[in-house]
Amino acid sequence: MAYAKQIAALIFGLSFAAPAMAATVSCNTNIDGQPYQIFYDDAEPYYSSFRERIFSRNTCPGAVVVAFLTPELTPAERQVFCSNYDARTRSHSMPAQGRRDAYGRCVEPSRTCRLVNTTRDQAMDLVGLGEEAENRTLTSRVSSTVSAVTHSSGAMVLSGNAGTITGLLSSAGAAIGAPTMLAGAAASVVVIGGAVYLCGDED
Repeated sequence: MAYAKQIAALIFGLSFAAPAMAATVSCNTNIDGQPYQIFYDDAEPYYSSFRERIFSRNTCPGAVVVAFLTPELTPAERQVFCSNYDARTRSHSMPAQGRRDAYGRCVEPSRTCRLVNTTRDQAMDLVGLGEEAENRTLTSRVSSTVSAVTHSSGAMVLSGNAGTITGLLSSAGAAIGAPTMLAGAAASVVVIGGAVYLCGDED
């Protein structure tokens, strides 16, 4: 009888402890029109906030989608990106460079970003160019048309017109994997954690 009471007490205690334990959960969403089921740890605050879990039941939280699309980055590094979300179609697209709302979604229209094919050395070359632009010591012919800022996440963000960004990537030996993103007048490059993202206005 005493043994049975101990088992009952243990089960009772676990029933209260369970919500605090980490659990792998899944959510469903569309990304660029394709359906995805994403698995994530709902106990990790950088994946989703309490507000997201309560009010984003119809689709994956924005922070979860950004994490899914940028697996090579740490949670802190991902803060430079927000989730592009179309409420009409309940669909996400590739992450964008911009401010987040409480759900990890872009606060304002932001440039869509894609990973560029580079080596770590090429990424560091771009960081060097960005630091020169920040310090106003960039002496190349594009110095007057490029701006750079170090984001709180540690990302180096270089911005300019499409021609300027193309020149910067070429000077670092980086291959442009998404040329259609340079169709717009303005573009930017985000260098974070040794990865390089090209951000622009897609057609």
